[in-house]
Amino acid sequence: MDSAKAETSADAAARHRHTASRRRSCDSGSPKHMHMHTRTEHAGTLTPTDFESQSKGPANVIPNPSPTDDRQVRWSALEPHVPKPSIDQLKSGQSSPGSAWTPPYTKVYRGSFAATPISRSRLASGQATPRGGSLVASIPLDQFMSRLQLEADDLEDYGVEELRDGFFDASFYKMPRKELATAKQKRKIRSPFSLRKFVQLQKDGIKRFIWSIKHPKRRSALMRAVTGYMLAYILCLVPAIRKWLGPYHFIMIIATIVNHAGRSIGSQIEGTITTIIGAGIGIGAGLLALWISTVSGPARDSYGAFLAVCLLITLPMLAWARARFARVFQLCICAGFALFFMVCERVGPTPSYRKAWEFGIPWVLGMAIAQITNIFLLPNPGNVQIARALHKALDAAIGGLELPRPSTARQREKMSKETVEMSIAVRDFRSEITISKISPEDMTDLRNNLQAVIRDFLRLECIAPVFESPKEEQRPRKGKPLKETKIHIEVDSGDESEDDEKVEIDRIRAALAGPSREMINIMKEALEACDTLLMQILHQTSFLPPGRKKNTWDCEVLADRILGARDKLEEAHMVWAGVHPADASYTVIQIFLFTSTLLQASDQVTKLVKSTGSIVKKRRGANWRFYLPDYPLGKLVYRSNPQVRHDRGGTTTAFYFRTMKDITLLMSKIAGKAWVPDSDLTTKPSPQKQGEKKTLRFRIWEVLHELQGFEARFALKNTMTICLLAIPAWLTRSQSWWNEWEGWWCTVAAWHLMQPRVGGNLNDLAARLVTVALGAFWGALSFFAGNGNPYVMAVFALLFAIPFLYRYMLSSHPRSGFIGCLTFTVVSMTCKNYEGLIPPHRIAYTRGTAIIVGVLASVFINWFLWPFVARHELRKSLANMLINLSIVYRTVVAKYIYHDLDYMPSPQDIIDSQIREAKLREGFVRIRELLKMTEHEPRLRERFDPTPYEHLIDSSEKFFDHIIDVRQASLYFRISGDRDMAQMMLSCRRDAVATILMNLWVLGGGLRSKTPIPKYLPSAAIARRRLLQRIEDMDSEGYYEKSLYEGKRRRLRFTELEQLDPESLFVDGPDGKSEVKDGKVRHKGIDKWAHFYQYAYSSILNEIVRELEQLQIYTKAITGELSIGKFD
Repeated sequence: MDSAKAETSADAAARHRHTASRRRSCDSGSPKHMHMHTRTEHAGTLTPTDFESQSKGPANVIPNPSPTDDRQVRWSALEPHVPKPSIDQLKSGQSSPGSAWTPPYTKVYRGSFAATPISRSRLASGQATPRGGSLVASIPLDQFMSRLQLEADDLEDYGVEELRDGFFDASFYKMPRKELATAKQKRKIRSPFSLRKFVQLQKDGIKRFIWSIKHPKRRSALMRAVTGYMLAYILCLVPAIRKWLGPYHFIMIIATIVNHAGRSIGSQIEGTITTIIGAGIGIGAGLLALWISTVSGPARDSYGAFLAVCLLITLPMLAWARARFARVFQLCICAGFALFFMVCERVGPTPSYRKAWEFGIPWVLGMAIAQITNIFLLPNPGNVQIARALHKALDAAIGGLELPRPSTARQREKMSKETVEMSIAVRDFRSEITISKISPEDMTDLRNNLQAVIRDFLRLECIAPVFESPKEEQRPRKGKPLKETKIHIEVDSGDESEDDEKVEIDRIRAALAGPSREMINIMKEALEACDTLLMQILHQTSFLPPGRKKNTWDCEVLADRILGARDKLEEAHMVWAGVHPADASYTVIQIFLFTSTLLQASDQVTKLVKSTGSIVKKRRGANWRFYLPDYPLGKLVYRSNPQVRHDRGGTTTAFYFRTMKDITLLMSKIAGKAWVPDSDLTTKPSPQKQGEKKTLRFRIWEVLHELQGFEARFALKNTMTICLLAIPAWLTRSQSWWNEWEGWWCTVAAWHLMQPRVGGNLNDLAARLVTVALGAFWGALSFFAGNGNPYVMAVFALLFAIPFLYRYMLSSHPRSGFIGCLTFTVVSMTCKNYEGLIPPHRIAYTRGTAIIVGVLASVFINWFLWPFVARHELRKSLANMLINLSIVYRTVVAKYIYHDLDYMPSPQDIIDSQIREAKLREGFVRIRELLKMTEHEPRLRERFDPTPYEHLIDSSEKFFDHIIDVRQASLYFRISGDRDMAQMMLSCRRDAVATILMNLWVLGGGLRSKTPIPKYLPSAAIARRRLLQRIEDMDSEGYYEKSLYEGKRRRLRFTELEQLDPESLFVDGPDGKSEVKDGKVRHKGIDKWAHFYQYAYSSILNEIVRELEQLQIYTKAITGELSIGKFD
């Protein structure tokens, strides 16, 4: 075995430049005969490879050894196999064997053969694996395999190929343990019970509260909510109103909390209608239950049982609908509230129908107060959310043009997140009543154009190679002497070629840097203009910097300037004329790819500017208009407006599950169909069961399967909790203290606080208990301070309402704010009702205890029965994402790369791919939000370490970005070939694709089941190397292809691009008209850019192979690694 070291990228590039002209002038002789060399022995011994080469004879003789003989030869060589220590196996204090040392041979386990030694003859003989006529595309893969202690595969197959009946032939290697150990390194995580962390959280909360008070939009919303609350509170302090409404007059105040006035006008109208309807449903069901429980003597004797049955029938339906349909959340909450009042408060054998008045009239009055306050006090027409989302998305796009910038993922994550938030804001804008100058259709068009802009900006290299020179090696610091180095001088070292390459790069940069910078500056100005004009139309200029609030732009002039800058950049690309694709260096190709992406992004920016200009022309000076919801009803019921979504809590998990459900639906459309073998050993698709009627048995199965969902589980938990808490209301022995202490408030608290998805954590539990205690204490103090003086109580109410309503409607902990406001209202108004007959501290103790019981019940039931565990859901979501990546990768390969010659991806295929990519990118945003939730979950065993999960998310997103880049690059070039060529490449292509798919499925399955990943996985690097070697052989020898347009055969290099002349693309159709024969032309000037995009395509596939190894490392750090025994 040759002991030559793996080539570095500089040496390989220098050698290629030195022999490029000679290679192009060579005849079609096979490289196997052109680059012969002699293997040498090491210290007088033969390696297994040398032993085989001498015993088997010439390479052109096809041997037929058996696997048994092959294993005997390998282990019966003259030198016994002695394992050498690797870097990860060194003991403490032992030095590394050095870079010059290599193992006797590295084992690669093949699926169809025995352990195969690595043949380094190809690299040692000077052969390379170019792609598109260029060597540099294979250099990253060579370096990658060298890092894996593999320099090449045993690619010498002597012309023998085994198709294996469609199954791929996998090769396995052992991953370096050092990288796996590095991935398991834990970072320091602060305890959630840390006093320092608690103090820091309080400081941050105070800062956010002060910022909200200063922010005009948030201050206006808080002012509306506090005003509505105080109006209802002051009315309840008037004795005449209290007497007219009854002892529960303060339900009017609670109504202003549930449907507070801090919403937009459309949301407030919808909330008023749904809450009144919900209260009516609850009162109606309660009246029916009261009538049935007292309709006869036997019924009156068992009235409690009838009331319990009423809850057992009504609550599951309300809880299931609340969990299933987000749109009816307010309706179900209010229906349950009214129902508890009717069947749990002051019940007995004698019915009291006046309870309907005592609840219904205060409730309607409270809703009316909140609605009037919302309309007449600093109204929000409904465009604040969409304006904020558009501004943040445009600001993120502008930040994406800050080039060059450090290669960090922060800006990319910001652009992805703001794109997702903008999409949600547009859907909210279309799904509620709004008053705006921009129609929902125009808003949707704006969203699509802005998404296309950000999608192209995400493809821009942050290092901007057109501006920066390649990074030099790190120089030693001043004051430290240089290490002693040995200088070795060789003839024809390539220094002159390297100087020529540097001159060429400087020439190209000098020609393209100026036009590129001008293009970037004009696009920045165009995005700022769009941002300013849209905010001016929406009357939301407070989001803009002071210097841009009154600026004006002409969108047509901006569009012309972008086109002018585009023309200059295209003219500057004439510098391409002096660059040969086969001789282009890595930096040169990266420069041209960057400027090409910049040109494509300018097209999308131009569309956005024109769309903004059309909106400005139509809407400037126009009147405000009402827009009713314009969203499909089937989707509308699953969405709620932003404020309701915030107030109910669990926003992160709600978005997460909804996004994952959408991703699953999209993936199911492109997932592989089941194939069954026929009797003649051929394959055919399984019959589709379309149009068949569902049988009764199948419908029953559907219903039972639906009952296994989280909605049914939540309904069961909620019903069980409420019924257990309400039992004392129906027992004679406990009715006295239940009615005296008003224990029914525990059912109200539990009903409001239980969430279908999230059960809460220790921090939330502590926050809710503290807010209940503060509310009870402040309520009793408000009465005690002035001995029931209404003015004093109003002042105390104002001081309490401002921070707690802020916590309810504007902070990230809404349910603790709601329960605090509810406790204060109940305690203070109850003290006012009794006017000192019962001490205030006793009222605070009894009512506060009842609400605390509801808080504890809601949290603990959610913890112990089907709990939501963020870290478990995180692991499952990553497993699903890896499998989804495999589906997307397979689809891209099938539709955009290895497709039939007479097939082209249609525009609809491209649109569908973009939709899937946008939804998957949103999925990564939701997974990162889920990762943050794991920091607050209690865990008895040890603290949860999110480090490997963070790395796995980042690596998965990089893998996903590479898939997008492959799809984009494949649109602009075509590799020549026919069916015979495809048959020759079948096995190598199959192995390269199937290896990646199998790795992703194994990793995804191991994550989902939390089982260790096998140590040996099919090597995508070796499969990719084998494919590139096959391309090299066919590229050197050439092949013949029948011309599609001339009807004759011609000899082509495999990587030669077809010259797709427009005239030759049209042929006579069946009706005599011309039609397009091949639609692979998708870009003007395909011949100019095809070589560069072909390089990008090949290079990205190498990056996919490298990223796949990182996925293995981080997945094994989470699940562990499965050993196969002492042979490891």
